[in-house]
Amino acid sequence: MVGNQDYHQAIFTGVKNDAPADRRRSKVNDTLQFPLPLLAYKENHHDRCEAIITYATIATGMHRLGVLSPPQIEQELDGENLPKRNREVSDEQIRIIALGCKWCGICRPETASQAVWRWERYQAVENFLHSWKAAGRTIPWTRVRKDMVFEARDGTEKTYHRFAALCAVNAAIGSKLFAVVTRNRIRAGMLGYASGKLLFGDGGNLTAEGRTLLESRADQQRQPISTSQARTLLDNFVKTRLLNRFTPYRGSFTYYSKNNPEDPANMTAEKIGAALLARAQRTSQNPKLQILGEQIRQAKQGKPLLSGDVLLSGDFSEASPHNTSSPHNGEASTQSPPDHHLIATQSPLNAALNAALNATENAPLNAERILPFSEPTLRDVEHHMEGKIADPVMYARIWLGVMKKRGWRDTNGIPLNDWKTYADECCKPQCTK
Repeated sequence: MVGNQDYHQAIFTGVKNDAPADRRRSKVNDTLQFPLPLLAYKENHHDRCEAIITYATIATGMHRLGVLSPPQIEQELDGENLPKRNREVSDEQIRIIALGCKWCGICRPETASQAVWRWERYQAVENFLHSWKAAGRTIPWTRVRKDMVFEARDGTEKTYHRFAALCAVNAAIGSKLFAVVTRNRIRAGMLGYASGKLLFGDGGNLTAEGRTLLESRADQQRQPISTSQARTLLDNFVKTRLLNRFTPYRGSFTYYSKNNPEDPANMTAEKIGAALLARAQRTSQNPKLQILGEQIRQAKQGKPLLSGDVLLSGDFSEASPHNTSSPHNGEASTQSPPDHHLIATQSPLNAALNAALNATENAPLNAERILPFSEPTLRDVEHHMEGKIADPVMYARIWLGVMKKRGWRDTNGIPLNDWKTYADECCKPQCTK
């Protein structure tokens, strides 16, 4: 039997040295998947990484218990001398831990007391994640190579920063073939957050709200890395072939993909460029998208949409619902509203939304009523729309203002029951794919 201290080390080293070689490497996964907010758990990177390994293995065991049939589970655990249950740990919990450990290549507990210790650590992490979600934050998952978790646990602070940055990138890409990844997203993701807007302004500087959020953390991680450090880390990932990167032109967004040379569908920089070119060509061949692009160009030049313009909605089009007496519908450009004004300069993004403000017949719909949901804040809407639309900040400001004017009713005057669903419906013409 392994002593407590030796067992504590063996858990996070892999399978036992005295296990048969054929059993040690059967059906072993080389990656660990876990929630990104675990990068905000515990006060030092050693304990944080140990918690990550424990949570990842048990979460994997729960998944395998759900997808495998009873005969498959018996075959998976055939020959495993599992510890006996006691009052603190059940047979099912022991089997979950064993399934996860075997799949992830982590040493399983040898005694019931060791299984209890493992399960209690998992429950503590679960409680942390519940509190994280209760604070209104999202919980994206990330996946990294198992050996990198061990290196981060045993290495220096620099090694841990590299591990945390890769976790943030992989969480941003998710299951997509490639995605736009910003430096602020990485800086915030290294601290467990799903969005850079929680901490940073447009210039990359820490906002007052972001500083308050960091000061409230229990893990003492109060200082994010700089934008130059984030750039260096991203450059390193590309040089070491952990990531592929493509920037279409100077000043454009930069796209990243996870590099997996053994996968035939691996998105190299060339493939990312080809996919973006094909997307652009499809857009140029679609007359509706050409009209939308021209409207966006006019909006950026300060030209408002006119009453005769056509609004696109999915595969259909409809005449503009603007009140023709509105000054926004004049044939001459109108002065842009002040910065603090609720509605920005006219654009396809807000044209349909502004129709409700321009139409006086909607005034009776603005009577107060008790909402069946908590009225979202501007930040709530921004977070919900992030990744779904090109400019979630502008969209959130416009949409929230319109809905407050309407009294949280749709265009037909029907009260909303779920603001998130309606926000998604409103942005369909501009939603990113």
